[in-house]
Amino acid sequence: MSKTFAKDFLKRGSWNVICDRCGFKFKGEELQREWQGYMVCETCYEPRHPQDFLASKPDQRPKPYYRPEPDPEFVE
Repeated sequence: MSKTFAKDFLKRGSWNVICDRCGFKFKGEELQREWQGYMVCETCYEPRHPQDFLASKPDQRPKPYYRPEPDPEFVE
């Protein structure tokens, strides 16, 4: 029996669903919502990377005024 048909049985209060990643059939309570919005099985589940939650330092504010560098003066 193939894995795609292994979940074709009656379970009251449940339903058959397809994993958005692997395409195999599961019962509704076996899937979980991933951070990207996909409904995936336990083997396809990928947690969000911790680097996504880091906050960066704000950039320094620009100076309120500045003077351009003067042109060089050559003496003969």
